[in-house]
Amino acid sequence: MLQAVMVEAGKIEFGQVEKPKPEDHEVLIKIKRIGICGSDIHVFHGLHPYTNYPVVQGHEVSGEI
Repeated sequence: MLQAVMVEAGKIEFGQVEKPKPEDHEVLIKIKRIGICGSDIHVFHGLHPYTNYPVVQGHEVSGEI
């Protein structure tokens, strides 16, 4: 599966990672759409005070179970 990782402010790298296997109490979501919020912009520009790189962004998603 393809994953985007912000390795430093303003720099995103793409790479293949193993598809996660959900536990009994979890589900795997096939992402269909994402949203970008204000904190994502701050992280990209290196302005978010609590970000440690590398970071995988994204907390506003929708998809199929």
